[in-house]
Amino acid sequence: MRQVTIWFWLSCKRCLKRLPFILILLVLPAASYFLREVEKEEGQEVGIAVYAGGEEALDEKSDRGAQEGRGAGEGRKAGGPQAERPLEQLLAEELTEREDGGLFCFYLCGSEEQVKEEVASGRAECGYVISGDLRRKLDEKDYRRCIRVYSAPSTVLASLSTEVVSAALVKLYDREIFLDYIVESEEVRYAVNRLGASIDDSGAEEILRSQAGALYDKWMGNGSTFRFEYGYRSGRGQIQEKDPAPRVFPVRGIVAVYLFLVGLYSAVLVGEDQARGLFLPLSRRKRRLCSLAALAAPVFLAAVSALAALKTGGCLLEPGRELAVMGGYLAAVCIFSAAMKLVCRRPQVLCCVIPMLLVGSLVFTPVFLDIRQFFPALGWAERLFLPSYYLRAF
Repeated sequence: MRQVTIWFWLSCKRCLKRLPFILILLVLPAASYFLREVEKEEGQEVGIAVYAGGEEALDEKSDRGAQEGRGAGEGRKAGGPQAERPLEQLLAEELTEREDGGLFCFYLCGSEEQVKEEVASGRAECGYVISGDLRRKLDEKDYRRCIRVYSAPSTVLASLSTEVVSAALVKLYDREIFLDYIVESEEVRYAVNRLGASIDDSGAEEILRSQAGALYDKWMGNGSTFRFEYGYRSGRGQIQEKDPAPRVFPVRGIVAVYLFLVGLYSAVLVGEDQARGLFLPLSRRKRRLCSLAALAAPVFLAAVSALAALKTGGCLLEPGRELAVMGGYLAAVCIFSAAMKLVCRRPQVLCCVIPMLLVGSLVFTPVFLDIRQFFPALGWAERLFLPSYYLRAF
């Protein structure tokens, strides 16, 4: 066993003395890092300026609410701490504190003029000015100039960002719409009257809003109401809410094919060494083990390069699991390459087979696309190529 280890070590040293092989080892991590940086630059978020109303409008609203003592306004205080805060401020916070990693990045401005300047200078794709009396206008169904949009004539993203703003507004105001509907619904009033009470009694509306609000929060927060969730399936079938790593050029797929080719090329080199009689001084048993060690040496070095490429490409998810899967794939590549060397017998024949295995791996395995989604009948062809098993592990 010591002799096999020494042979493996000497084979690694021989590979590292070849400049082209060293360049091949370094190119993959460098290319992965470069492509990731390019994607970061191209995938920058689009800036959207936001200004949430004016203090004057908020003061007027507070004075008017105190003077009128509106029942609906008082009832909303029972709906939670958010209902006591101005809706425009809640909307601005909802937009600027989004953590879904979407296309748009909303940021606050100090005035409407600043929003205009941000849009005019090109620092913001568009800008939103939220009315300082938003809740009252929505209550009174006065939708004019509630939210004003400033955008450059050349922009094509203003309408898309409007969908995001609308969704955030609905998320905040939908609860109040529900409470108003409960209080004003004829069916609810009739049911309350059947119980011998009146919804117009003092405190009855506040109790009804409080109970309806608690039920709304319960059914919207426990996940039982239907909804859509987008996630990414991990290798163990679990669904993750966010993508654990940036999606760049298919680094993992290229790594799988890269190791596969290195193994086959290493088998060709071992076949040439055997033809030159390099292993003849060894016994038959040690000859097989040492030839397998010589075959595994370039694959091992390529595996180190592949792990570095996964790291620089942002695809290294769980280091322990990555090492285990990579170790299994490395062993599979070595065994498959040794078997191909025995089948082909001559290194020249194996060299002719390598291009076919390369094309098949790129076409039938999910490196760039999953062919089974388009041609399910060809799913069996994927099992013929070793990179598929590594990629399906993730």
